[in-house]
Formats: sequence, C-alpha cells, structure tokens
Amino acid sequence: MTTSKLKLFAFILILLIVGIAWISLSQKQYSTDTRAYADVPDSSTPIPSLTVPQEIVTEVMDSPDGAQSLSMERQENGNDFKYSFHILDEGLREFLYTKELSSSRNMTIPYNTWSPDNKYFFLKESGLVQDEYYVFHATGENFPNLSQYINVQELFNEKIDGYEITEVTGWADPVLLIVNTQEEDGDSKVSFWLDVRSQSFIKLGTYFR
Repeated sequence: MTTSKLKLFAFILILLIVGIAWISLSQKQYSTDTRAYADVPDSSTPIPSLTVPQEIVTEVMDSPDGAQSLSMERQENGNDFKYSFHILDEGLREFLYTKELSSSRNMTIPYNTWSPDNKYFFLKESGLVQDEYYVFHATGENFPNLSQYINVQELFNEKIDGYEITEVTGWADPVLLIVNTQEEDGDSKVSFWLDVRSQSFIKLGTYFR
C-alpha cells in the first residue's frame, strides 16, 4: 500500500473514532440533562398542603340526677370553630347537634342548662352584638313545629314587643325557662317565663336576678 493511501486510511479512521466518541458523549449528556430536568418541580403545579387536625376541647355538664351528661366538643377549623354536642347516657354517646361559628362568636353550656326533670337543656351562643339561646329535647326529638330546637331570641321577637332579652338564667320548673329582659326605650327590667311546651311567654311581676 502506498504512503498516500495509508495517510488517507488513517485520516478516515480518525474521523470515524472522533464521530463515534462525539455521538456517545452527546447521548450521555442528553440523558443527564433529562434526569436533571425531571427532578426540578414545575412551578405551575400546585404542591398539596398538609392540614394538621386541631385539638378538640371538651366540656361536660351532668344532669341534676347524674344519670345523663351533656358534652360539647370545640375544634378549630381554619378561621372558624366547630361545636358538636352529644348526650352521654349509661355509656352510650348520642349525637345531637353541630354548628360552625366564626371566631367572633362562641357557644357554651350554661351552668344550669338542664331542666329539673332532665327532659330539656339550653345552650348559649355569645356574640359581640346579641346573644342567642337554644332549647333542646334531651332525647334529640323535634318540637311540635318539627324544629330541632327553640330559638328563644327569635320566638321572643315574634311574640313580645318593647323588650329585649338580656339573659336566660335557668329553669323555674321542668317546662318554664326564666328570660330576663329590659325595656327597649327605658330602664325597666322585666322577667318572663318561656313555656317550652306551648312556646309562649308569661310576663312576671318579679324580676329574677
């Protein structure tokens, strides 16, 4: 083989080796770039957030005879609070009612929540402007108008003019709830009885402090 042919053959061989090396290097670099790109999260893809359940605060009030208990569970839910109520009776736990309120309002179990015969109880919902009171059957049954509870404030506004409720203090007997009021245009204070059976108000001559 002549010298010129040897040089040509050597040149072609070098080109072939360089080409193979370049192709191999390019494929390796592409694979590395692809993996690196795949590891970077897409900024437009939302990342799920983890919601940690908040602590449940429980309050319990026993009935006068100690046979039953009213339980209130309070749990923070974002900017609101969820309240759940249960009756505890001989080891059984029966759900009654739940309500979600903003942080500007809250629910409580009044100290004298139970009626003397354990058949009714009432709850208080407090707010910056007006308080609400709700009367329930301890069994969870509805009232004759098919409502789950009596909204004392709403019922009072429907039936009585000239007075506004200042406080619901407790029970005068098994079906009579004491409602203290004040004149809207004066300083006179008057107590009423709310008969939870007839859902009517009885004006009293004595003010219950």
